[in-house]
Amino acid sequence: MNDYLETERLLEEMIREGRYDDAVDHINRMMREYTDRKMLALLLYELGKARYFMGDHAGAIESVKEAHSLIDDMDDCEFKYAMLFHIAALYSLTGDMDNAERMYLKVMDNLPEGNHFHLSAMHNLGEMRKKTGDVDNAMRILEDCHHKAIKYGDNFIAAYSAENLAEMHAMRGDREGTVSWLEKALSLARKAGDNRLVPMIELTLRMLRGEDAERIMNRADEIKNMGADHAHDMADMFYIFSRLLPKELQRIYLERAVILYGETGDGYMRNRSIERLEQMR
Repeated sequence: MNDYLETERLLEEMIREGRYDDAVDHINRMMREYTDRKMLALLLYELGKARYFMGDHAGAIESVKEAHSLIDDMDDCEFKYAMLFHIAALYSLTGDMDNAERMYLKVMDNLPEGNHFHLSAMHNLGEMRKKTGDVDNAMRILEDCHHKAIKYGDNFIAAYSAENLAEMHAMRGDREGTVSWLEKALSLARKAGDNRLVPMIELTLRMLRGEDAERIMNRADEIKNMGADHAHDMADMFYIFSRLLPKELQRIYLERAVILYGETGDGYMRNRSIERLEQMR
């Protein structure tokens, strides 16, 4: 198990730092050395993730399907469902929402509700509903997830579900509810020691309090350079929370969201940002 954890840590670090070629080279070397099914599934998943962020979406889909085929009929164990969770997230990134949902539900059906991957699957399922505009169901799932995460002491999932609920309230134009959930999420993220969510929420609150747009975007550039996930967070922040601001500021932040979504390879959200800009003309 230590080999799996160390390999995952190393490859995730490479991908987070944008060293995609290094990650692919390392994976290819390891795949020539290992025959263990679990390790090969992990390597194929990481390969799919690297390919996705490199812009090779067809390659990403190919890799995730190969990883899925190795895991699907494996005997029940936590490793299997942890990998199915990760594979579901990659399916979601590549736009295959049906397979992603099926995998998340399988994880939830086979792990106890206090398990981190059960809670994570519930969170991501709610997030998928949010992305497709099914706000009522998204809020119901995320509120349930948040309360269960608090119950079982999972501050990480409690923080992320609270942040997503803040997004839901922003989408409904509820500024008070948005700020309340952001403040809850920030407190929980600090408790969890999460260095991804904290800077994003801090900057969102500064933006909503009316701080100068140029200073906000300069800080966003600093945060996005921390890695691909941070860059996407900045795009989401501008796309979602700017709707609570005056129209002239919304336009400025949406234009930056278009650029950031383009840089992270999220064509779906880039197009949605462009559509909102066109509706504002």
